[in-house]
Amino acid sequence: MKHSRIRWGVGAVSAGTALVFVLSGCASGSTPQASKDANTFSVIYSVDKIDENQTAYIKFMTDEVAVLNAKGKHITFESYDANGSVDKQISDVQTALQKHPDVMIFSAVDPAGSLPAVQAAKDAGVKTIDFRPSDPEPDVYDVAFGASEKDYAAATTDWMKSLLDADPKLTLNVGLIYGAAAQTPQLIREDGVKAFATANPDRVKIIGEQYGNWQTDIAQNTTADWLQSHPEVNLISAANSTMGQGASNALTTAGVRNKVLVSGYDINQSSLDAVKSGAIDFTTGVLGPDYGQIIDVAAGLMDGSFTDKVYSIKPVYSVTTTNVDDVISKLKG
Repeated sequence: MKHSRIRWGVGAVSAGTALVFVLSGCASGSTPQASKDANTFSVIYSVDKIDENQTAYIKFMTDEVAVLNAKGKHITFESYDANGSVDKQISDVQTALQKHPDVMIFSAVDPAGSLPAVQAAKDAGVKTIDFRPSDPEPDVYDVAFGASEKDYAAATTDWMKSLLDADPKLTLNVGLIYGAAAQTPQLIREDGVKAFATANPDRVKIIGEQYGNWQTDIAQNTTADWLQSHPEVNLISAANSTMGQGASNALTTAGVRNKVLVSGYDINQSSLDAVKSGAIDFTTGVLGPDYGQIIDVAAGLMDGSFTDKVYSIKPVYSVTTTNVDDVISKLKG
């Protein structure tokens, strides 16, 4: 299945308990009906909570619906906001199923608590896509969609390897700042660095580990502590660029930013600005607009061209100062 390129753009979305976008190749505002052919189908997205990120994801999905409809498909798309409530998500799905959707995308409020809603859709014959896969992935989903954490980790360790190859005398003394302990799929970001250290014990050493819970201040305080207890530290590997910024803040305050590298994860304007300004040295991830590929997956489920259980967003970018301007240009479309 080919992946369409999508232009960056986030539209303003008004607050409300139920958010609905409808795009169709036929009459605007029509009620989704059960499909009669693979090119005519309805997609409903059950969102855990619509925030800035989800607003952007919805925009990217509606953009891709418009692209496919311009090519001859007839797709309707709607989005419901559970507003962080499992009960509301279940109720939303009950309402949505009365419209006989063909495909439902789920960003679960709770991986276990929201499963009854997914099961109800599955029992109704609806194809189900998990927008927020877990480990292990429940069988009730037809497809687990998302960025590959393994690819992210590999991009980071490839960057580390390039540092070692460039300087045979270099030893990396690394502090690991994980995200949240409960979000197990993302632990591989720093576990991958640990595995790289195990495979290269003479060149890479782990000086400390800490959960940062995605917060700038925890990362900043952790880094400041490591500078006192492990002055040999020369790389902070953070599980997202926000925590990487916190690490950078601590290094700048201590006057050693030029002696300690910082890596993060995420491709967005703030992370790219951080690389460009020199606040962090490396970040990796996928472009936000590429999340619109989930509509291509839905189309593939409908026409039978997509049969896998997992879809990983491509491509994964590795960003340093050498290519940051190019990636910024891609992000802006």
